[in-house]
Amino acid sequence: MPTVLIPLLLAADQISKLWALRALDPVPRPFLPGLYLTLVHNTGVAFGLLKGNPFWLGVLSITVGLAFLVYLARVRLGWLPALALSLITAGAIGNAIDRLGRGWVVDFLDIGPGLWPVFNLADSFVVIGVILLLLPWGRSHK
Repeated sequence: MPTVLIPLLLAADQISKLWALRALDPVPRPFLPGLYLTLVHNTGVAFGLLKGNPFWLGVLSITVGLAFLVYLARVRLGWLPALALSLITAGAIGNAIDRLGRGWVVDFLDIGPGLWPVFNLADSFVVIGVILLLLPWGRSHK
């Protein structure tokens, strides 16, 4: 069942953020073609929106993550929706840990200075999870 991935995804997210805090700085560092590593302290949500509200955003993130955990435990889903919700759950909880523990989210993945906001693994999990939920796979067509 995909929900067993949640602790592994959370661990990967938190370990990557600890590494970023120790190894990176705000100056973009080329890593791979098209990918830079840039340390950013994000007090808002995606794309830097709602800056300066880390506590309430943390409460919202942890509430969403825990609600999805309860839902996943109680409802029998196919593998794709379960995977999608597991990714979203891990992402929400991963960023909630940052917001409630540090007062900001550690972002460090940068697809090009100025091209797109800097993000982290938890953000990626949420985006991939939402995309999977939107895919037509497994839906019945009449």
